[in-house]
Amino acid sequence: MSDRVPPIARIRLSRSIPRLLAAPVFAVLTGLVTVAVGLVLLSGPIALVVTGLGALVIVVALVGAAMLLSIRLDVEEAAVCLGWLGGERIYPLSPGPVTRVRLRGDRRSRLRAAPRLLPWQLGAGRLRDEEDVEVVRLAPSPTAILVPTERGRLAIAAADEEALLDALSRAARARQRLEDLTREAPPIDEPEQPAARVEVDPALMTGIERSIFESRHAEERAALADAAEAERLAAEMIGPTTPAAPTVEAEPRRRRMRLERPQWAPRAGPSLALLTLPLLGAGAAWGAAVLLDRMPDPATDLGRLTALALVLAGPATTVGAIMARVWWPRLVAVVVAGGLATTVFVGRALLG
Repeated sequence: MSDRVPPIARIRLSRSIPRLLAAPVFAVLTGLVTVAVGLVLLSGPIALVVTGLGALVIVVALVGAAMLLSIRLDVEEAAVCLGWLGGERIYPLSPGPVTRVRLRGDRRSRLRAAPRLLPWQLGAGRLRDEEDVEVVRLAPSPTAILVPTERGRLAIAAADEEALLDALSRAARARQRLEDLTREAPPIDEPEQPAARVEVDPALMTGIERSIFESRHAEERAALADAAEAERLAAEMIGPTTPAAPTVEAEPRRRRMRLERPQWAPRAGPSLALLTLPLLGAGAAWGAAVLLDRMPDPATDLGRLTALALVLAGPATTVGAIMARVWWPRLVAVVVAGGLATTVFVGRALLG
């Protein structure tokens, strides 16, 4: 957008390249294995389908790696902008203290972010199991800066925390100056002045007129006092409208009474074992068929169809489960169940 104000500063985030590229590299290797199976073990249309599926996995993994490496954070006058290749998210700033939370070492606070399986944290998270926050943490940093925004507090793991705090202070001062100028500017359209009322000297009034005059003035004073009290109460409830310069203070370790999760209760996200179940199941079916000499000849159509079914039920389903865990976590169970069901049917047909 051409009318967008340039950012005050671009914050260098704390990054761990091996952690960022772990999942894309795994996906690329899986895609290469799928392509090799399609080119070496299969032939005909089935080989084209398997090879194309592997190539698609490789392309998706490369795009995901490029998006992760392109993540950037800009501090503007009224917002914090998180951008990446092909998209961005705006976090409007709100009044409140900027705090630092300890995530490693003694007296650390627990920070969980979805997806929990990946070695980096980006998106919605939960701090100390009691506060919903947004997280931008691309490396296992020992601390993070919590910035108050209209979307909730934003936890940022910056490579240079002092630069982040300085940019937030400059943003607060710039917004303060802008609001001061707005208040001091004269209004464009002045409202019409009400006509002056003609008051009569109380000394020239009769007793009834003087009584009415005093009663009217008492009502006006009471109305003014009620209006002033209402404005004061509203100001106390709303609080300051302009963010002050952020002051960094240690995040207190708040202890709240809450019901502990029973030990038998399942965790919120699927584990690594769940995502690898289709791969292990397909491998087990393939190995059992080979050991029992029940695997059809790869040169026949039956052998090609069997290999395609096991590849789709195993490696392809695992890759799909990983992609679903990143973008659609609720569909992970559906994807895994479909792969396992396919493995059961194929294994039943092979082993009899």
